[in-house]
Amino acid sequence: MWQKGHGGHRLPWFDLLLGVALALLVFRAVVQVWPPFDRKEKRIVRLEVIVSGLAVDLAAQLAVGQWVKDDRSGEFMGKIIRKVTAAGGERADRAFGEFNRESFASRQDLLLVLERTGTIREREGIFFGREAVRSGQERKFHTFYVEFTGRINRMVVVKE
Repeated sequence: MWQKGHGGHRLPWFDLLLGVALALLVFRAVVQVWPPFDRKEKRIVRLEVIVSGLAVDLAAQLAVGQWVKDDRSGEFMGKIIRKVTAAGGERADRAFGEFNRESFASRQDLLLVLERTGTIREREGIFFGREAVRSGQERKFHTFYVEFTGRINRMVVVKE
């Protein structure tokens, strides 16, 4: 039960086993708390957002230069740098306050290109703030003037 150690000290096997278990527990806790070694990089990211079936009057209020915000998280998704409308959405302009039944019934599809600086984490993806952004996500967005639902169609990291 007792063994004579190198320095003449006696060490019971059970105490030795407890010491090793405690050392492993401390080592595991330190490894879990240690910050990850993933590379983080700030880069400019462009998003294509498809907006289907937006009322023509609302689509006219979206303009290049406006900032788009995610409704749920409150994070800015980027500034509109390009706006493409689907063919067939043209209509005659109407004066403010003029009632035109056709403008309320017609819908327009849009493609918005947004640009913003995002954090790229090697194993986790692209982040705008705390939220990961992925292609295919459908989100509710808003600008200062318009609220709309869109789907992130494509993402591109801009090479500098």
